[in-house]
Amino acid sequence: MDYFLEGIFRIRRRHTGPWLLKSLRGEIKEYSRRLSMEPVRRPDAPVPLSAAPWYSREDVHRHFSSGQNFNPLPTAPDYKVRFDELLAGYGSNEAAYLIEDLDRLSREVPDVTERDVLAKARIGQGRFRADIVAAWRKGETCALTRLGIREMLIASHIKPWRDSSNAERLDPMNGLLLVAHADKLFDRFLMSFQEIRGTFVSVLHPRIRLDVEKLGLRNDMVLDTSQLGFSNESRFRRYMAEHLERHIDLAHRNKPSC
Repeated sequence: MDYFLEGIFRIRRRHTGPWLLKSLRGEIKEYSRRLSMEPVRRPDAPVPLSAAPWYSREDVHRHFSSGQNFNPLPTAPDYKVRFDELLAGYGSNEAAYLIEDLDRLSREVPDVTERDVLAKARIGQGRFRADIVAAWRKGETCALTRLGIREMLIASHIKPWRDSSNAERLDPMNGLLLVAHADKLFDRFLMSFQEIRGTFVSVLHPRIRLDVEKLGLRNDMVLDTSQLGFSNESRFRRYMAEHLERHIDLAHRNKPSC
């Protein structure tokens, strides 16, 4: 059996028992305390510790097996630094997804011209970006912050490219032109937009709300859709409802345990 890093968590609350809980071996046992945990950072998928050059199964077993899980992280060696570095290098699947998606295109789309158009849409460029600018009729400006520095703007898919049909991948109503930091949050479902009485306003994951205020982002920022027209806005609304659902699901999964 190997070890995987599922994230870094902090203890939010200690509940005094007794509690009847399932042990690591699946047995029901009585415990005097129960811990409420809050995620600090979670990777896209569990990271195998064997990816780290320092990995020793014996050392990890000694520090983290059985009842050692909820003790402070060892400082000699410093496992907090080790885990931070591991998450920085392997915590995101973005690069792997991009390679996977482009490889899938080369296999599934024989026409070179169509493949080129779809590949550029995958990275937010080409016809897809131009069509978003034309549909929103606001020029090359961020749909949320109104920033007009084109080099900082990214054409982001609302429904992820890998989950979309070829038609949806090129649909400008499945896209937003966002400044880079807002695009990154939107792409990871840490920010979405909720429709309230016909107006779309920003909603942020609770974990990042305070930090992103430094970037000028906050809840209830208005996304102006007045230029879209009825049929366009209807498609945009459908895509955004799906995105919001995934945002809410992420926030729910990252809630502190009871």
